[in-house]
Formats: sequence, C-alpha cells, structure tokens
Amino acid sequence: MKKLNEKEWKAFPIDAEFCITERGNVPTGALVDNASLKEGKNPRIRVTSQNNGINGFTETSDDKNYRAYSNFVSMSFLGNAFYHPYTASLDMKVHCLQYTDTELNPDLGLFTVTMAARIASGTNYGNQLSSKDLATKQIMLPVDDKGKPDYDYMAQYASEMRGALLMRYKNYVAERLSELEYKDIPALDEKRWDKKRIGELFKISRPNPRSKDNYEIGDIPFVASGAINNGVVKYCAVCTEEKLDAANCITVSPVDGSSFYQPIDFLGRGGAGSSIIILRNDDLNLFRGEFMARMIKQTCSKYNYGHMGNKDSIKREQIMFPVDDAGNPDYNYMEQYSKNMLLRKYHQYLDFLTHPQSPNS
Repeated sequence: MKKLNEKEWKAFPIDAEFCITERGNVPTGALVDNASLKEGKNPRIRVTSQNNGINGFTETSDDKNYRAYSNFVSMSFLGNAFYHPYTASLDMKVHCLQYTDTELNPDLGLFTVTMAARIASGTNYGNQLSSKDLATKQIMLPVDDKGKPDYDYMAQYASEMRGALLMRYKNYVAERLSELEYKDIPALDEKRWDKKRIGELFKISRPNPRSKDNYEIGDIPFVASGAINNGVVKYCAVCTEEKLDAANCITVSPVDGSSFYQPIDFLGRGGAGSSIIILRNDDLNLFRGEFMARMIKQTCSKYNYGHMGNKDSIKREQIMFPVDDAGNPDYNYMEQYSKNMLLRKYHQYLDFLTHPQSPNS
C-alpha cells in the first residue's frame, strides 16, 4: 500500500465529515452530578489524557442529561482524543464524534483519533475547545481518486501499523519471559514484616539545580515530580560535560510521594522545593527497586502541594518491608516476588492480545 507521503490529502471541515453531539452532560445546560452516579460497568469518559479517557465506571442513568454512545471518538475541551468501540458515557466538556457517511471500526477509529488530535494543537485551559470552536476546525484526511476520504486506506494503514507494533511487543515479551524464572515463595501475608526509617536504609540526596526548559529534545530522561511515566517529563539532549544522575536508584516526589525505580542514567529535577529526592542502596536492582519504590509510595502518598515533603521529612518516614530470619530486609524475596508478578502480567497481556475484552464485559 502507499505510504502516507505518497497519498493525496485534503482538509475537510470537521462538522461536514462528523456528527458532533452536544457535550456530554449539557444538552439543556444541566449537569449530571458525578457524585450521584453509581459505580457500575460502563466507562465514564472525563477530561483526562490517560487510560483512553476512562476515569471510573458507572451504571446507566435515567437522567435526561446522562448521555451514552457506542463506537465513537471522544474529544475533550483540552483536545484529548480517544476511540471507543464500546458503550461509554461522557462527562462535562467531552464531545462525541461519529462519521456521517461511514461506520467506525477499531482500525479506522485509531487513524481518526491521530488526525483529530492534531486539530486541537494549542488547546489548554485558557483556550478551550468548545462545541462551537470544534465545528469550525478542519481535519486532514487521505483521499481516494474522487477526492473523498479514503476510509479503506486509513483502516488498512492503521491495521498494518498495529500489527507491526503487536509483533514487536510479542517479540519483546518473549525475550523477557526467557530471562525470568517463576519460583514458589510465601505470599505477602505469610512473610514476617518490619519497618525502618528511610534514612536507615538509603543514602539520600537531591539532584543538581536544573530545569527541563534549559534542554533541547534528546534521548536522556528528565525525571521530575510527575506521578506517571516513571516521573519522566521530557527526553533531553545533554552537554558532554554535564554529569548525569546515576541509575539504580529510587526517585521520590516531595509533591505527592510518587516513587519510581530508575533503571538508566537520567537528569533529575533539582534546585527548588519540588526538586526530586534520590534514594540509593547498594542492594538494589530492577526488581528489588520496584518493590521498595512501592513501599515508599505507600508511606509518602500523604504529601501534597499544601504539605510537601523534603529531604529531612522523607528521611524520617518509616516504610514496611519483608524480612529474613535474621530480621534483615529480605531482598531476595522482594526480587523473586517482583519477578513472579512480572511474569504474571506478561502472560495477562499476551492473553489479552489473543482474547481482547471491552470495558463493558
């Protein structure tokens, strides 16, 4: 099939190609109170850039302002776009898009989402994408010989790309599985646990003062006080004379206690109150680090913007951990537990690829 740059493209008014519904809860200016929705099996699409826009599951509602759709593209007022092959309800300021002259399918939906997200460039809280604004936008789509949107090409292209990515993932998982060995170990509640202050288990430091805004795009992770993506907020190009923060450590956010094991050298956010905190222990490796990071997160999750942690306060925090017969941290157990969990997850992912289920299942 033709490459993207070999196809002819055309800009289409989005309101001509799509049926754009009213925003999720506001056909009459009213709003379904989220607190009044009961927990259930139906995905609730809210204004978030994570998890395909899903932020909770609810029961259906008889409220006239509760609106649910199937097989559609959602776009929030911040420009987050996702495809939903299942039935889902929309929160305030989330739009529903469906083609006017063809039905979406998973492959066409994924292609459409990529192109739809491009029209929302520059959207933010100060420049929201209202229903009126969205209707004035144009979407670029590949066209057929008659100048019409080439839906077959879009679906085929997305299918081939998805197939290639899935094959890469399966090969990656197969390699990882060959490196891991499952072993029977006691369950967490069968182990003896103890607690110590973080300062007794780790050497604690902060990164050198630096900001991500001072770096061009590159391949070195910049770790800040983020709660997702291992704390990485940017990949940076680094001057040859700059010393990186060494890998094999745990980083902790003083903002919310988010804790991550860092497997490669990185640039840490330093120089201010929200500077990350670095914990080092000679007994760490990937699996032990992931286990301990989880324990640290459970203890430090109490921190927030109004009550931020710091080097000294986190040093005093006590964390729980499994111990061996001598009462020392049982790092071998932590490592094997992490390996067993990773093996379980890899098999779950592979099973999902073979037998996918929708959120409504």
